[in-house]
Amino acid sequence: MAQHYGLVILGSGTTAFAAARQAAAKGVRVLMVEQSHLGGTCVNWGCVPSKTLIDKAELYFAARRGRDWGLNLEAGQPDAATLMRLKKEAVETVRQTHYQKELANSANIDLVHGRGRFVSPREIRVGDETFPFDKMLIAVGGRPRVVSMPGLNQCHYLTSYSALHLEEFPESVLMLGGGVIALEMGQMFARFGTQVIILERGDRLLREFDLRLTRTFADILRGEGIHIMTEVEAERVESRPEGICLYSTVKGAPVGLCAERLMLAVGTCPATDDLGLEKAGVACDENGFITVDDQLRTSVENIWAAGDVTGPPLIAPAGAREALVAVENILDPNAGRTIDHTLSPMAVFVDPEFATVGLTTDQARQKGLDVEEAYIDLARVPKAHVMGRFEGGFLLVAKRPSGRVLGCQILAPRAADIIHEVTLAVRFGLTVSDLTTTVHVYPSLSDGVRMAARELCQRMNLPIV
Repeated sequence: MAQHYGLVILGSGTTAFAAARQAAAKGVRVLMVEQSHLGGTCVNWGCVPSKTLIDKAELYFAARRGRDWGLNLEAGQPDAATLMRLKKEAVETVRQTHYQKELANSANIDLVHGRGRFVSPREIRVGDETFPFDKMLIAVGGRPRVVSMPGLNQCHYLTSYSALHLEEFPESVLMLGGGVIALEMGQMFARFGTQVIILERGDRLLREFDLRLTRTFADILRGEGIHIMTEVEAERVESRPEGICLYSTVKGAPVGLCAERLMLAVGTCPATDDLGLEKAGVACDENGFITVDDQLRTSVENIWAAGDVTGPPLIAPAGAREALVAVENILDPNAGRTIDHTLSPMAVFVDPEFATVGLTTDQARQKGLDVEEAYIDLARVPKAHVMGRFEGGFLLVAKRPSGRVLGCQILAPRAADIIHEVTLAVRFGLTVSDLTTTVHVYPSLSDGVRMAARELCQRMNLPIV
């Protein structure tokens, strides 16, 4: 029988590592079980590799954008081999410096490689070893969702994992999906010279964002040569020597589209296959995500779950925060710690970037709140004219009559950085008066937040000085 651990964690990604670090610091002996690379999805197949390539695609595109300002830079063909090699180096560096190094220096954390499977609610088997435990945190994350479609198994389709390991960029890609992954990867491919068609099942892109912002971004994508089709029902796939053909109905009409590659970007499913959850009695919802309460407890009293394996918001920082909440509850049965994801910002790393935090106007009204919103077009922000980037906007939502900030959505360059100002406002109950009376750097894109706050102050007769 193997050593007994106070806490066993399935996974070694962002969520798992945050939990292990917290528990180990409190003197708990922790075992992490990882079947693949240390660092999980975000480091190895998600955030780090994808954002590395997205950033380089933006640099490549910026060289051509500069022509309009008299910067006659010539952009030659991208060197995919060099890009992929340097992307791999970035992944390995982050894995080594942020994960492997900390693991080596943590006396209370052990790591075992292999697929962990429950034997009972208090035992897990990894290979030929069985590990008893007092408490368990399931943090195995998710993986790209693959739809069931005739002909798909006979095709070499791409997912967000495999697309990041291509030796060269394809001539053309059919991107099935219109969410975060589809837009990030679609724009990246297009900027490296790939012909991209985005195929969205719904009637618009990024439904979680305001239509004024998503319409603007759709126009940006079209301006970069990306084709967008909505109300698409994919029916079957056919592999051909020259590529792949997808047969669909588009707004009810039959349409066949062919390209060199097909990429599935239709969401995330939990990596719960073959964990033996039924032997532990851990309940899942109809989509396979582990069900948890507001304290991250599963249906089994000594087992918790956190991160993507429990469902949305499916972002690494939120998973890490969930891990800390879960560990507090694991170590102290009376802690009663909970998490509120309306305080968790998220971003879409396209160019310009989307970012959001808090409640939308519709969400606030559904909660019975009296709210006011202000929309500031990016072209009204002086820094936009400095940059020559006018497409985008700031949407700020506040509660009446206090002016308390409830939420914000942004489409602008560097939106992922700007959103943190509003995140603090939402978290700590600041008002639009607080935002507008705070001095902002000039010129800066974050001044758009101040301008939206000022407009709300004027509408609600709140102080602006």
